[in-house]
This record gives sequence, C-alpha cells and structure tokens, in this order.
Amino acid sequence: MKSQSKLLEAGRCPDMNRGAADTSFRPIVHPLFQTERERKYDNTSYSKEEYIMLIRTRDFQSFSLSGSDETFGSVTDVYFDSAGEWKVRFLVADTRPWFIGGKVLLSPELVNRLDIQAQEVDIEATKDQIKESPKPDEHEPISRAYEASILDHYGLGYYWAAPNYGPGPGPMLQGGGPVSPFTPGATLDDNTEAGVSSDMVRKAVKREQQKKVNKEDYYLQSTKDLRGYSAYASEDKIGTISDVVFDMNNWQVRFMEVDTAGLLSKDKYLVPVEWFREFVPVEEQAHTRFADRDIVESAPDYDESTPLTDDYVAKVRRHYGTPQEQA
Repeated sequence: MKSQSKLLEAGRCPDMNRGAADTSFRPIVHPLFQTERERKYDNTSYSKEEYIMLIRTRDFQSFSLSGSDETFGSVTDVYFDSAGEWKVRFLVADTRPWFIGGKVLLSPELVNRLDIQAQEVDIEATKDQIKESPKPDEHEPISRAYEASILDHYGLGYYWAAPNYGPGPGPMLQGGGPVSPFTPGATLDDNTEAGVSSDMVRKAVKREQQKKVNKEDYYLQSTKDLRGYSAYASEDKIGTISDVVFDMNNWQVRFMEVDTAGLLSKDKYLVPVEWFREFVPVEEQAHTRFADRDIVESAPDYDESTPLTDDYVAKVRRHYGTPQEQA
C-alpha cells in the first residue's frame, strides 16, 4: 500500500476471519466526515466495518471524477433507490467539456477508490467506455430499462435481481414507486398564457410526467430534486428537506437533513430515513410518520460544521427510536 496516497479503496474490506488485524486498508477521512474511532486510530488495528462514514450529498457534489486513463468530470447529483434497499445506485457526472453530451450515470460498483481529502473519485472504466455509455434523457425520469442498459454496458449485474433485494427502510413515492427527478423541458406550449407562474408550469409538467410514471418502472430518486420538498408530520409542516446523508462505506442512505427554520433563523436536524412514509413529487412534499413536529425540534442539536461522530449518530437514533418501537 502507498501510505502517502491517502486513498480509500471502496468495497475492499479486510478479511474479518484472519485473526490478526489487517492494517493494509487505511482510509484518510476529511475531518468533517470523521468518526470518533478514526480520530483515535492507533495504527495497530482497523476494520472498515467498525464505523460508518457519513457524507452530505452537497459535499459529495464537489468531488472530481477520474477514469483509468484520465480525469473526465465531476459529481453533480446522486440517485438512490428507495423502493428496495435505500442505497445510492448511480452517481451523475458532468463530463463537459470533456465530450459532447455532458451527463453520464455511473454505478458505485465502478468506484475503485475515494480520495477524501482531495475530493476525488477514481472510476474503474476507460474514457471510451464512459463516452460510449447510454446517455440519460434530460427531460425524462430514469426507467428500469435505462438502468439495465447502463449496467449491461459495464458488465454489471442487476441489483434488483439479487435474492435479498426488497423494500428498504425509507418511504415510497405516491403513485406506486419512487421516481427520478422531473425536469421541465419543452413539453408545454412555449406560448404559455401570461400570468401563469413558473411554479404552476413546473407542477403542470410534473403532473403530465407522473401519468407516465404510474404506468412504468421508475424507482430512482434524485437527491438534488428532493431538496426543497416540504416535510410534514401529519398535517403539520416540519420544514424543508435540505440534504440527504449517506454512508460512503456501503452507499446506504441514512438520514434526511430537515431545515425547520424561517427566513430569519437557521435550524437543521437529521431525521432517519425510516421515519419518512411517502414522497409526493407533484406537490414536492415528503410525509413522515410523526404525529407532530415536536419530536424533530427536540432532537439533538445539529451543526453542519462539525463531524458526524458515532456518538452523535447514536444520540439521534436513540432520540427517534424506530417506527416499530413507537407502533
């Protein structure tokens, strides 16, 4: 191992049955993403499975992407699957001006290494492979058929075909299943009558696209699209979703970041995804299982500038418990 490389090899855990500790795998983690165990790491023992490594998607979006032969773009979004295991399924890459087309989707299975301090992602694919990959339609949600074409292109298996694949802890989307982002495109008459707000136009586009979604296989949700959704407890508005937090070790989505503040204040809290019941894309709403907003506003204080430590995560989970415990 090159000790100065400061690289995290994704998906390559030490053998837990070796008896002696394997110290060949040592991720160097940005202080904002460190856990208590990482800061106390004594260079004598380590297991990747001993800790979680949480990152906010807005921080991950600043990471650059490199193929096996050269740098080719940067992360702009993350798609996760809330119909099954609630995991990140694709990284969205902006490859402009590297080649025409700009946007490509990459499976986390292609991630070879993560350099946290340099904010770089090393992809196990060549420039030509990425350039020739199926391109998403800018104005359509991501279908299961398109997912299959991407995975086929790189010779990867279908995650939804795994024997243990099934509903995860998070919510479903109204209409039958989670969907990827709706991007208003040239689907409405450009000569929209004066006086109709852009918000009304955007929602009208979503309604038209939702009709298609309800009839087909769409299972992915964009983190970028999800930001700004109003979060509700019963009929009581809690706040707005401001970000999604996932574990970089296994790509598992763990928390929604909810902003409960008004215009003159700023208060954010982390809410475990299992407490979200349903997303409604047309109305840009997220419905939780909470009876009221009090449980969120009494949660442990959350500071975006401090590490998401093991102790803090444990406090958050103890505060909320699980939906099964509260039933």
